[in-house]
Amino acid sequence: MRPTVRTLKRTALGLSGLLSLAVVVVLVAQVVAGPGSAWPFKSAAGSSASAGLGPIPAATQRIDLKPGPADAVLTGRGDLSRLGLDDDEPTLSPAAVSSGGFGKRIAYPVDGKIYAQPLYAPGLSIGGAVHNVVIVATEHDTVYAFDADAKSSTAATAPAPLWQTSLLMPGARTFDAATDRVAKNRLCNSIAPEVGITSTPVIDWSTKTIYVMALDVEHGTMTYRLHALDLYTGKEKQPSEIISASVPGTGMDSNGGTVTFSASEQQQRMALTEVDGTIYAGFGSWCGWAPYHGWVLGYSATNLSRTVVYNTSPNSWGAGLWESESGISVDAHGHLYLVTGNGPFDLNKGGQDAGDSILEALPDDGTLRVVDSFTPFDQLCRAEHDQDLGSGSPLSIPGEHEFILSSKTGAVYVLNEADLGGYHTVADPCKSAVESRTNVDTIKQELTVGTVPGGMWGTWAYWSQGPDSYVYGSGADGRLTQWRLQPGGTIDPTPVAAAPLPFAYPGAIPVTTGQNGQPGSGIVWTVDQTHGAVLRAFAAADISTQLWNSAQDPARDGLDPGGFDHFTTPTTADGLVIVGDQSHLEIYGMLQG
Repeated sequence: MRPTVRTLKRTALGLSGLLSLAVVVVLVAQVVAGPGSAWPFKSAAGSSASAGLGPIPAATQRIDLKPGPADAVLTGRGDLSRLGLDDDEPTLSPAAVSSGGFGKRIAYPVDGKIYAQPLYAPGLSIGGAVHNVVIVATEHDTVYAFDADAKSSTAATAPAPLWQTSLLMPGARTFDAATDRVAKNRLCNSIAPEVGITSTPVIDWSTKTIYVMALDVEHGTMTYRLHALDLYTGKEKQPSEIISASVPGTGMDSNGGTVTFSASEQQQRMALTEVDGTIYAGFGSWCGWAPYHGWVLGYSATNLSRTVVYNTSPNSWGAGLWESESGISVDAHGHLYLVTGNGPFDLNKGGQDAGDSILEALPDDGTLRVVDSFTPFDQLCRAEHDQDLGSGSPLSIPGEHEFILSSKTGAVYVLNEADLGGYHTVADPCKSAVESRTNVDTIKQELTVGTVPGGMWGTWAYWSQGPDSYVYGSGADGRLTQWRLQPGGTIDPTPVAAAPLPFAYPGAIPVTTGQNGQPGSGIVWTVDQTHGAVLRAFAAADISTQLWNSAQDPARDGLDPGGFDHFTTPTTADGLVIVGDQSHLEIYGMLQG
């Protein structure tokens, strides 16, 4: 396997000054341009990554992937690695959850559907008292702060919010994606009846600021705005920023060599991400209606000025960013990892269009510079049959320096963080006999199409106890499945166990709780719509054992009946399990105490 830009830079920077940075750049350029290379690494501008490489961050640089208190949940899936593991929950033991004493403590009514994952901010002084606070946003463009520890037997007697803030601008309304003609007749019923705040906000703990992306219709025009709210009061800290951007390009919607961002063509579902003082938002499509692009826009956390503009398909279309509403993954060096969906691909030919790829990128001179990537050999087949890689989100495995990723085909990719794998293909990649091959992509491990039954819309979960580590994947119309990680981080292809029932589309997005890896303490939590929306708890050591579910006592514990909010991810913190549904924020925990 050939060395990559990233491998060389790490090695060179550890040579205690024996090589100057200039020499390192020359070596990188030689490797990138050398014979036998599957494809050359490219910068965001499309030139060789070694040309204008710029300062290379030192390998010793570290960022905090989980800022704030240990029990806080300030971003999607709990931290920037998107691990979804809460490993300090002694109250949520399997014995306690299955004892009959676990259930719904309170249901707070809200004014719209909840697609964003609830966030948890402990120990805030609001209204003269200290509260553990749940922050939740609705599709009616409202943000709420609720007391996490309150109890009520009915929603009608639940206490009022600690605060609530509407982000609808004066005279504006929410967007009805299924019927609204302001979106150039690109009707989309994936979220109905209204679309307002879909993505999970992010909280900056140091400044006690909540950043929220809201959509509304202002004077007949769809408009995204980034808001900065005070965590204590919900009030705007400064004027919101209207989302706008453009890049050079010849894509199908270009005008005079420029591609311009349009809210009517871009849906914002990915959780907001904060890295080193920049708030990032990823955009994809409205139900795949072209033209659209994958956009990453970055804004200063200080003043909301736009600082980063990146487009994944400037010379074509597609390659949207949505990852079933997970957020951009980040490593300890602040590198961003993006997974794109359907669209043309020409990175291997020196282009900039990156359909069905995972990209490792760094901010550089107002854009993102791609420093490494992986594209499956069957990328063309995926693009032709709506089997986008971007329905999945990568899981960073602790201690292994690797990512595990699946998507709509159910194939599984184990990727070396230091060398994602580039792009390699074969003749006739779309023939069924070829599509099942696992020896074309040059990656750490590949498991064949259908390994995740039904294909994955979401991300994995992880649990480790003693010498055993496991990953869990849920497919559409398939069973939540458990696999063992072998030494070195590869997956034993024979599943350990599967949940006792299949999940209807789109499956469920699991998270895990436990007690510092103590054997037998782990629980896998999911929300699915197999029989209406149901919160479920499975034993992490053997997920064929269902410990509890909210349908056992629907009068007490049930989620809202009827339709289901796809891609719902439960939040766990301080012995609580928190779920947003169609018209309530539901908080579960031990009923006594």
